[in-house]
Amino acid sequence: MYKLINFAIRLMEQQNNNPEFLPSQNPIINPTQNPDINPDQNPEINSSQNPNINYTQTPDWKQNQWNLFKETIIWEYLNENQRLLCKRYLQSL
Repeated sequence: MYKLINFAIRLMEQQNNNPEFLPSQNPIINPTQNPDINPDQNPEINSSQNPNINYTQTPDWKQNQWNLFKETIIWEYLNENQRLLCKRYLQSL
């Protein structure tokens, strides 16, 4: 989940122009400022602490990560193309 969140954050920083949609400008979508989307601070999205999203624990880890990712606040700030790129990125892992 850490890689997927970081990919989404980098994508938003590169593609978005509106400060509201830039993690560096908006603490709600910045993992260093919002513990809900920081895998180091939220055990539910930390693959070391959540076996449902750990690739060594379950064969469905990618789908489970995707489902969990869609529940994060980040999802609301991504456009459709960015969501598709995030899904492709997760599939490539």
